[in-house]
Amino acid sequence: MTSLSERAIQECVTELRAACRRPIDEAALDRLLDWLRPNFREILDRPEGRIHWSEHGQQMRNNGRYLGALADFFSDQADVEIVGANQLTQAFAMVEAACRVGAPAPADPTEPDRAAATPHPV
Repeated sequence: MTSLSERAIQECVTELRAACRRPIDEAALDRLLDWLRPNFREILDRPEGRIHWSEHGQQMRNNGRYLGALADFFSDQADVEIVGANQLTQAFAMVEAACRVGAPAPADPTEPDRAAATPHPV
């Protein structure tokens, strides 16, 4: 049986792919998902996760769509045929800045310990 977090990731990736008109480098996408997976698990694979998904799932899918559209845009601007790590990173930075669905407070770059502990997704 697939966990709720994995189904949620699949739904978000479906939206990302639908919004992105270019092919996506699978290795770059996998790295991004590997970085995001622990957050999805922490939020959704707990007893109240189903409630959280029912309340915020559409917003999370929308964020997947925004990520895909922005990655496509950045690929167009860079004149590359395949969405790569750079474009996914640029898009993710924009979407992450706007997304607060169940996420911890963003790292404060003025706090060296927290900033250093925040991994780069791609």
